Amino acid sequence: MVSVKDFSFDTDEIERRKQLIRDLWAGHPIDHVPVLMSVANPTSRYTIREQFQDGDKQLEEALTVAGLTWREIPEGDAIPAMRPDVGCSCLATAFGAELYWGDDPNQTCGVKEPPLKDVEEAYDLPIPTPTSGQLEEGIARIRKFADAGEGLVSVSLLDMAGGLNVVCDLLGGESMYLAMHDNPDALLHLLDKIQQLFLDTIELQIEAAGGQERITTIDFPDYWFPEGRKGHTSDDISAAISPEQYRKFSLPFHDRIFSRYGGGGLHNCGPNPCLEEYLRHTPAPRAIDLSYRYSQVDLPAIKKICRKRALIYMGEFPSQPQEALNTFRDVMELMTPDVMVIPVLGVPLDDHPAEFHRTMRAIAEEYAQRMDWGWDC
Repeated sequence: MVSVKDFSFDTDEIERRKQLIRDLWAGHPIDHVPVLMSVANPTSRYTIREQFQDGDKQLEEALTVAGLTWREIPEGDAIPAMRPDVGCSCLATAFGAELYWGDDPNQTCGVKEPPLKDVEEAYDLPIPTPTSGQLEEGIARIRKFADAGEGLVSVSLLDMAGGLNVVCDLLGGESMYLAMHDNPDALLHLLDKIQQLFLDTIELQIEAAGGQERITTIDFPDYWFPEGRKGHTSDDISAAISPEQYRKFSLPFHDRIFSRYGGGGLHNCGPNPCLEEYLRHTPAPRAIDLSYRYSQVDLPAIKKICRKRALIYMGEFPSQPQEALNTFRDVMELMTPDVMVIPVLGVPLDDHPAEFHRTMRAIAEEYAQRMDWGWDC
């Protein structure tokens, strides 16, 4: 079994990388935009399904990737981390949803069918214990990963999906959208119970990880958030609702996370019709994590709305070297001096990751020099 001892993780270098993120989030000038590049395992032995269903296999793969990234990109910015993962429907399984696997072994699982037939059932629905459904295995997996990381490799917590995403699993999309119009009180009641379970589960996960100092954030991102800003929530449903609906069905529930764990990050793959609402939270998230594929069209709006208020982690960033360089430069030209966009990308070992990172770093340094530093809030 692979071990942290195989990769010579350096605590001083890890701390240097963490300080870069602390300074960035504090609004202090830094010498370069972080480039969060990871190296794919060229000898991976397991499908996604095998990893989801077997924590030991998932741990082996996650630690191998963390170690390869550390070894192959010695001047990188990625803070070693692993993601224990049992799927994005673990809260739904606690409420009774059954999981379904398709024919493709490299696809993640989904909910077989919505367990609730009517949103009115929310009133009699008990709040599950935080070890119900997939949560028990997920929490055990966090403990396993954290123990294997030995305090050198951080762990994320489970993918909680976010309130409306869980509702979509429990009711189905059509019934959820109808409930927003026809029975909003029952929908709010269901969201309240989901959020209470979310909060209850976070505490057990942090305990399993060995404390907040060992986690990246209180949700699924495996990039490290600074102390005091570990709060994170997802809202992919916000891509398909109005700002008014976001204020009613999302904002008050996400606020419970941010008020307890700090204004860290909010995830939506995109697009982002509710972008302005993301920053109305109390406290507001300092970071928004998006998918380049689904959010690139929103960059002009992000530049205007997020100026001196939030930074962007851009997942699914192009990973082919020349395309990545061209895209990063285009993003810099568009977004400076107003908003920092951090590229998050995985690259194959054959693409010479150290050299690839150095060429991205040159753009990252220019990006930082052109930024108007500091926050207005």
